[in-house]
Amino acid sequence: MESLNCLTNQSINLLQKNKLLAPLLKAELLRENISNIKIDDDTKIKTMDSFINQMGLNDEKSLEEWLKKNHLKKEEFEELALNKIRIKKFREKNFYHKTESHFLQRKNELDIVVYSLIRVKDRFKANELYMRIEEEEADFSELATKFSEGLERKTRGIIGPSPIGKAHPKLAEFIKTSEIRKVQPPIALEGFYLILRVESYDEACLDEFMKEKMSEELLNNWLDRQTNELSSTLLSKVNEG
Repeated sequence: MESLNCLTNQSINLLQKNKLLAPLLKAELLRENISNIKIDDDTKIKTMDSFINQMGLNDEKSLEEWLKKNHLKKEEFEELALNKIRIKKFREKNFYHKTESHFLQRKNELDIVVYSLIRVKDRFKANELYMRIEEEEADFSELATKFSEGLERKTRGIIGPSPIGKAHPKLAEFIKTSEIRKVQPPIALEGFYLILRVESYDEACLDEFMKEKMSEELLNNWLDRQTNELSSTLLSKVNEG
């Protein structure tokens, strides 16, 4: 990229040492790929008006003051406002057609779950608590608050809503096979005995929101790969020199 020609070997090494090389390359890769994307005048006007309103810059004077404070020219401000549209257009052209296959690969991690959890280190205590809940002698949330030995005791045992991919893999598999609202017997996991009750389980679907999310992931994955390749090439040349 021409924009990187000004970087000396010393500056590249300094950027790498301070972990700034990769972010710089990623930003430049994105800028280079979206810079020539055209935006029609009507979209420009609507985008600029929306951006200015979001920033709370309601008149020319406040805009001028903001530009001066942030050391930006009007042209640079316009680019900043329009880049979001350019990135969206770039995603639509290059990644939207891949969203379905990416979604199917990721679906098992994207389902949204809410579950109640009690974890204790003593197996006999776990069995006792399970029986008290099963026999309806005590409320799950009250026992979680009183006895659970994890952070969930602060939320009355409730975890979520969150993507199931954030749960421990073994726990995630257990959640998927559990009946909704039925307390499960204790299972052993990483030094604890867990009592679980799935409160709700919502399967992810490929709606417009998810398409946006998947295309953003695909773009970031692509940028990361390109950044790593470019970084390796630059550092190799520096080491050779």
